[in-house]
Amino acid sequence: MTHEGSESGLKVLSAHASGSHRLVVRAALHGMRIAAIWQVLLPFSRNVEKVAVTTRPGSGFEEVTIALAQAQTEWVDAMIARFRSMSWVTSATLC
Repeated sequence: MTHEGSESGLKVLSAHASGSHRLVVRAALHGMRIAAIWQVLLPFSRNVEKVAVTTRPGSGFEEVTIALAQAQTEWVDAMIARFRSMSWVTSATLC
């Protein structure tokens, strides 16, 4: 992950040459709380490019992959911290 300065002086996540950053939120099978995910994403909606929900019954997990456009690192850190504080989330990882 690389950072760039913005006009406001805040650091901004820069997209890799291969595309945008992805935030992957994982929960146990049937444990995903989609409404809670949207509540977290709403303040950052202008930075969300795509959301994909994947269920892999054999693995016992469900995943939500959120493709992010450039965003202030503070915002992304806040999103990750909020997801990680939720008891049903098993992991929240920025790729």
